[in-house]
Amino acid sequence: MEKVVEVSVEGKPFHVGKVYGEKAKELISKNIETYRTIFLKKYGLGWEKLVEKAYEGLEEVSSFNYDAVEFMKGIAEGAGIPFDDVLVLNYRYEIIFSERSSCTSIGFTNRGETFIAQNWDLYAGIEANVVNLRYKVNGGPTVFTQVEAGGLTHRGLNSEGIGLCINALRSKEDGGKLGIPVITVLGWSILNCKRFSKIFELVKDAKRNSSINFLLAKKDFIVDLELTPKDFEYIEADDNGIIVHTNHFISDRFRGLNACLKGLSGDTFVREIRAKQLIRKLNNTLNIENVKEIFRDHFDYPSSICRHIDEPGDYNTISKIKTLGSTIFETCKNICHYTIGNPCKGQLPTDKIRGLEA
Repeated sequence: MEKVVEVSVEGKPFHVGKVYGEKAKELISKNIETYRTIFLKKYGLGWEKLVEKAYEGLEEVSSFNYDAVEFMKGIAEGAGIPFDDVLVLNYRYEIIFSERSSCTSIGFTNRGETFIAQNWDLYAGIEANVVNLRYKVNGGPTVFTQVEAGGLTHRGLNSEGIGLCINALRSKEDGGKLGIPVITVLGWSILNCKRFSKIFELVKDAKRNSSINFLLAKKDFIVDLELTPKDFEYIEADDNGIIVHTNHFISDRFRGLNACLKGLSGDTFVREIRAKQLIRKLNNTLNIENVKEIFRDHFDYPSSICRHIDEPGDYNTISKIKTLGSTIFETCKNICHYTIGNPCKGQLPTDKIRGLEA
């Protein structure tokens, strides 16, 4: 695994964003160019049209959390790029989404072990643009997030023990005028929380046009939230303290939405079932090491939990989906285990996340 760029900074949102932009300048520019290519070659969308589209939601974002706007302005200033580019990058989930994207998340709390974890699957090549960002804004909690360069946030953990993993979801309700970017702005707001109850308030109040799944924890408490543009539902851990989620709705309330979505990949169901079967073989008792093994699983390859490119010769083709990384957060211990790239090809080093002491 190649060394990941590390950025650590605290202060006002604009200052934090600016330092982040300065230190990750090359990766941010590279990530923007990657998405320019994806938008144009795969979807036929020119950058100017995307800028126009992104500005649809800016007023809503400013009203919801103006600090997030200041943070993005700081990123643009530090990286020496237009604010437009940063705004589009932070709307990438709302602008494009393949129903064949695939992330697998697992949460566990029992017998003194608590963690949330995920395999992150997206377009090949983006894993080269990951930044380990550690920041603190306006006296809030210290946040560690593994983020696409130029983005506000992705999966992460803060000094209050609040952790976040993310799975793409789609429903027939998605689309229309852009609202709050669910991964970046809503996720950023969640990781800046001190109280867990505040997360439910944010989810309730965020006017959005996309569905998303959040696997969340605070210390030894875990819960899953399925969001549609108009509503949300929570899913508690089962009797063994386990939650498994992939890319389809699993709550009784929203399960019927799956049948209404054309193009939903069958592998999302297989990955959920496979992960649960592997957990049952472990007598429903998980630890860090056997979760790492689950994330390396190749059943139904290449559309497996550890996902690979269909055609090996297309490894660097950015329109192809693969596992870009694997992350495990021990939320009671402020420990992160992660690898960049397919987890079957590398170890997941243990990293005590400095600065997350409450």
